[in-house]
Amino acid sequence: MHNNHLFIAALATLALLSGGLAACGGGGPSPVPSGGSTPTPTSSPVSTPGSSTTNASGVVVNDANGQPLSGVRVVLMPWGPCGATPAPASITPENDGCPTPLPSPQATTNPQGQFTLNGAPNGHYLLVIGDDSTADTDPVQATVHDNVTLQGGNQTLLAPALPPVPTITPAPWETNGEYRLATLNSTSETPCFVDWQNERAANGLAAGTIDEWLLENIRATNAYAQNPSYANAPWPGNPFGDITTGNEGQSGGLSCQSGIAINFPPTNIAGNYPVDPRTEWFAAQYLTGSSTVSTEESAEFPIDPRAFTDPNVPNWP
Repeated sequence: MHNNHLFIAALATLALLSGGLAACGGGGPSPVPSGGSTPTPTSSPVSTPGSSTTNASGVVVNDANGQPLSGVRVVLMPWGPCGATPAPASITPENDGCPTPLPSPQATTNPQGQFTLNGAPNGHYLLVIGDDSTADTDPVQATVHDNVTLQGGNQTLLAPALPPVPTITPAPWETNGEYRLATLNSTSETPCFVDWQNERAANGLAAGTIDEWLLENIRATNAYAQNPSYANAPWPGNPFGDITTGNEGQSGGLSCQSGIAINFPPTNIAGNYPVDPRTEWFAAQYLTGSSTVSTEESAEFPIDPRAFTDPNVPNWP
């Protein structure tokens, strides 16, 4: 995993590691074992020989209950590098030195949660599902950033199932290829997002957005860490569930703010990812503990993978 990455474990039985992974839209979050195993492929093509365009379709559901979500925005953005280090003032999810969304095709999901991007030019894209909003007032909905390649003809886009987390059983819609969107918990997650935005602004950096895969991964990792028997659970490879180049976690503290602030200067224990202007996606959660489980605060914040690659790190899901 990447040397600039740091994740602080909650219990004394877990060691301090450095590691990481690159980031940008695609399959799903959950731990990526050391060595670079990757999630299930993101799409199932039914190609038409000689076709230069793709009719790409998929389904979007509510991550809370698996019910279809209608009226959700779906767009394609070219998968291209953002450049060296763009000026922080220019960085927003759709004005970040990276390619902008294609003017067409664009879609919104129907009442069954289905979408189709008809006649999309074949190629490598960032699929964006959701508003990509930087607003940090309740309710905040995550956005899917998915790594897809359109190959021609009719192609079903599938969200990869996340690598498994011990003791955690994912919901069926998190493993069947459906895209899903989660809403932040106003008590355990939205305050973390507010703290992150405040720290970014204090350092002259633009606001970020909540990424679906990061959020799912954080939730599973924290739930696993609060299991009293988790230290003995079999989990080959990286025991922290990192899927990004920026990662921070700790036990204790009175709120998410104590963990978020430590990532920024002057301490900046998580490397330079929090203060890189290309770090646009974020997720974090603060779970209070009890006499039998630990308090857990975890955050993930990758550099946009269109602008960042590392041969030692798996591709963004």
